[in-house]
Amino acid sequence: MKFNKFNATMIMVLALLLGAFSASAFAGGALEKVMEKGVITVGNSPDYPPFESIGDNGERVGFDIDLLKAITKKMGVKIQWVTMEFAAIVTATQSGQVDMGMSGFSVTPERANQVSFSNPYFSSGQVLVVRNDSEVKSTADLKGKKIAVQLGTTGEQQADKIEGVTVVKPETYNIAFMMLHTKAAEAVVADLSVADEFIKQGTFKRAGEPLSFEELAMISRKGNEDLLGALNKALAEVKKEGTYDAIVKKWGL
Repeated sequence: MKFNKFNATMIMVLALLLGAFSASAFAGGALEKVMEKGVITVGNSPDYPPFESIGDNGERVGFDIDLLKAITKKMGVKIQWVTMEFAAIVTATQSGQVDMGMSGFSVTPERANQVSFSNPYFSSGQVLVVRNDSEVKSTADLKGKKIAVQLGTTGEQQADKIEGVTVVKPETYNIAFMMLHTKAAEAVVADLSVADEFIKQGTFKRAGEPLSFEELAMISRKGNEDLLGALNKALAEVKKEGTYDAIVKKWGL
């Protein structure tokens, strides 16, 4: 009986030690692994201009793209972009499929429970966009109508707060704005900078006041504080030397 109790206790202790060691090994050393490879894998959904999109030559372009290139240049590593749906990036980051995510992520308490955030790199907000010929002036005018918003975004949260509307949630903003253009939706809820990019097409306009104000940040798996620390340090350097301001100006933000 004594022998069995002793064995059970030892097994329990060893299991706890192994579990702690495994967790530490998985969480810690993220920066070291990235530096050893010389490559950082980044989840990104290139359908969010001017932050990320696919240019005429087929290359990934945008504010996030240029900013991360400047950040990783400071770190001395290359970027391996991994294209995926926006709503899948958090899960891919949590599972370790990618080292980090950068795709116009707003800092929210819900996301903070799932991943860790870098220091904010941009301030924005959600706005309402309608067609130029629309008489909608605020959310109050949308009762009984259909609106569109990209699935998994903070815009989705704002859209869900609008009373008396039907919310359609396509996987990309390109589809959402196509719905608005074809009158399949009466409005789109979108990030301010994204909204302004689509408004440049000449067929849309903003309606009413901003629905929210937000900060954007990079994300990584919880426990990857060493990697986030390096990203924050490089971001601060990029801002200090003026490169950040030049990128902001380039993309008209």
